[in-house]
Amino acid sequence: MVTSSLEEYLLKEVEGGEIILVEYSSRVPIEELVWEVLAPSLVERGDVVVVDFLGVGGLLFRNYERKVSGKDYPKILELMKSLKVVQVGKSSLCYGDVIETLVPSEDPGTSLKNYHTLINRIAKLPRKPEYMLVFGFAEHVYLGGNAVIKNLLTALATIPIEDWVVVAFINFEAMKPEQAAVLEGISSAVFRLTGEGVEIRKVRRRGEGE
Repeated sequence: MVTSSLEEYLLKEVEGGEIILVEYSSRVPIEELVWEVLAPSLVERGDVVVVDFLGVGGLLFRNYERKVSGKDYPKILELMKSLKVVQVGKSSLCYGDVIETLVPSEDPGTSLKNYHTLINRIAKLPRKPEYMLVFGFAEHVYLGGNAVIKNLLTALATIPIEDWVVVAFINFEAMKPEQAAVLEGISSAVFRLTGEGVEIRKVRRRGEGE
């Protein structure tokens, strides 16, 4: 899978506060891209926080871990040590340093409180992260419906993210097309992973509109 355009964009073109959507289908194995290519590159650039809904990120990591040869395993251990993880939904698939565990909710008040807790916890880290990787949000939408999308829009409008880049990996097949369209609309760039590589669906290059 050729993914250099996505990696280059994340390293050179993004600024704090941007939301980058990386869409994939259920039939595209994204674990190698995430854990072998993107995560190590982003960690070299700065601190990385992972927000893992329902343990989906942990499952993807386990899929990748099974493919790693013994000689490469120390590199994976070093990568995991550098990640700060927020679990949204209890999961025993631990990887990285779990700094917070939240209970997912469709209730507007509880959802906003969770979001506020998430932002505050990350803001109190010794070093401000450069990137936030998000897994499992599409599955959360599938289980919670449109209320999850509405709560996200309310949260972002109430407490905007300005300090780090959000890279959300979204299984678009788990959502209704109009739900995915809302996420695409609030994102500054949208990439779609295919079996052959990366399709650029929406992009903003630095300097455009200035």
